[in-house]
Amino acid sequence: MRQMGRWWSAVVGVAVVGALSFTAAGRSAAGTFIASLRIAKPQAVTVNLPSSPGSNGARQLQNMVGGMIAKNVNVLLDEADQPVASVEAAAKLAGFPAQLPRARTDPPTMIVMGAHAIEMIADRSQLRTIYAEAGKKDVALPEFVEGAKVAVRTARAIRTQHGNCPAPVANTLQNQIQGPPPPSTDNANCIVLVEGPAVSADVPSGLDMGPLMEIALELSGMSPIQAQAFLRTLDWKSTLMVSLPRNLRSFETKEVNGTPAMLLITAGRRGPTWELVWAKNGMVYVLTGYGNAGDAVPLANSIN
Repeated sequence: MRQMGRWWSAVVGVAVVGALSFTAAGRSAAGTFIASLRIAKPQAVTVNLPSSPGSNGARQLQNMVGGMIAKNVNVLLDEADQPVASVEAAAKLAGFPAQLPRARTDPPTMIVMGAHAIEMIADRSQLRTIYAEAGKKDVALPEFVEGAKVAVRTARAIRTQHGNCPAPVANTLQNQIQGPPPPSTDNANCIVLVEGPAVSADVPSGLDMGPLMEIALELSGMSPIQAQAFLRTLDWKSTLMVSLPRNLRSFETKEVNGTPAMLLITAGRRGPTWELVWAKNGMVYVLTGYGNAGDAVPLANSIN
């Protein structure tokens, strides 16, 4: 398990540093981050981030947050995803009933996404450095945060896919940087719904997860204003369940059956064109589509 923890820490470090390096301020933060990890010469590794919408891309946010909290992240549980043949089978394996977009009558393809758990020991000095580089020097960090244990657990989730969706691409480093190939017009009817419980976490009372989530969202492509608006719609535990789209262009606040939601619109020619996220009764929903963003809310309202 210790060996796995060291490997996961390297993955987390490269993921955070890679994201930081896209801006001038980020490059400075990246240098500090490498120094804080005492890595004399970073080694290239393959970061296995998912390439299809609604897969375990949420773990990218979790890895970023974990890599900011501690130098080493210990993976306690990492279940494989399992295809299922029916709604009943999905509910039995996931432990909660699956809800489907009733506006779609075509048969779905379903996968139960595996549970995941990580644990880390907080490094107060590293957190202070990252807050300073991110312009958040005023965030309180009590001394007792040093050495405190932090644990994040992600339960199983259900992924439902309708329509002619792009085939997954190989999880190579080049594909992760470039993103998936441009979808064809035949993919316009593709939608993917991921539903599952918000993460559970053990966090010391003196460690405010809000600023860490803001930094992670900004590293994922959001502006500070977008990150703050996102966290007003979803709390940090729900946000850690979300896989954010690439090339975010804009966002709109919406409602899904009376619940606040965030519609994310992408600018790139690769991947999905929109993503709608909301949380209700302890469950988080991420609906992704390749067609017209105007269809997002009506589709979401039909989920039951």
